[in-house]
Amino acid sequence: MSDLQKELFLANRSCIKQLKPLDSRIAAFERDWIYSTISKTRTANIPADLGALRQQLANLVEEDRSEVPPSALYVAEHMTRDEFKILVQEFALDGLTEAQVFYHLMPRLNLAAQMPMLRMMIDEFGSGNLKRSHTTLYVDLLKELEMPVDLEFYIGANSSAGFSFPNMFCWLTMRADDPSYFAGVITYFETVVPFFFECYTSICERLQIKAHTYYSEHVHIDVFHAIEGQRLLKAMDATGDLDPVKAWHGICMGRGIINAAFDAAVDKARCRKHFDRERVVERAI
Repeated sequence: MSDLQKELFLANRSCIKQLKPLDSRIAAFERDWIYSTISKTRTANIPADLGALRQQLANLVEEDRSEVPPSALYVAEHMTRDEFKILVQEFALDGLTEAQVFYHLMPRLNLAAQMPMLRMMIDEFGSGNLKRSHTTLYVDLLKELEMPVDLEFYIGANSSAGFSFPNMFCWLTMRADDPSYFAGVITYFETVVPFFFECYTSICERLQIKAHTYYSEHVHIDVFHAIEGQRLLKAMDATGDLDPVKAWHGICMGRGIINAAFDAAVDKARCRKHFDRERVVERAI
C-alpha cells in the first residue's frame, strides 16, 4: 500500500507537469482505493438537493466540533518537539505543493463557480506575495525545525497516509468524473480546519515555535474559505452542475482520508519516540 501510494504521488506530480493518463497499474490502484473508501464511508442518508446537503454537512461539522479526537488532544497537550517534527514531515508533501493542483479544476467549473475558487486560491498563494504563500509558510516552519525543505526528501521519508492526502486532491481535481466531489470535500475541509487546527496552534505555543503562521493563518483564513465553499456549491447548483449525492460522498470520503492520515501521522510520531527509548535502553545494556 505504502509503495503504491508513493508511486501514485509521483505519477500525479508528473501529470501536473504534463497532463497525461496514468499508468494502467497505478490507475487501477487509485480507482480501487478511491471507490473502496467511498463505499466504506458512505452513509444511509443521501441528500436529494443542495438544502439537504448543507444540513447534513452542518450536522457532520457540529459532530466533529464536539468530539476532539485523542490524537488531537495528544498533539495539543503532550507531543514533544521531536514527535512534532514527524507530524510536520508526514504532511510536508501537501504543505510543499499546497493548492497547486487546484488549477486543473478551474476549467471544469462554470464561470460563476470559478469565482469562489479563485478567491480561495488567491489566499493560498499569498495574494501574489511569495512570502505569504502557504507553501512558503510551511518552508519557514521546516527551517525553524531544522528539517529539509526539498520535496524529494519527503517522498522518501513519508508513510502511505502522508501520500494519501495530496493524492486525494489530485484525483478530485484531475480525474474524478464530477467536480461535485471536490466541491463537497473542500467545503467540509475549510469548515473544520479553524477548530481542528487548534491542536497545531496549541503545540506551537507550548513549544514556542515562532513559525506558527502556517497553522494560525489557516485558523483565520479558512473561516472565509468555508463561506466560499458554500458559494461554490450554490454556484454549481444554480446551473445544474452540482450532484448533491456525489458531493456528500466526497465529504464522507475526504473526512475519512483526512482523519486517517492525521491519526496515522500521530501514531508514527509516538512510535518513533518508543523506538528511540528502546534504542537508549539497548545501548545502556
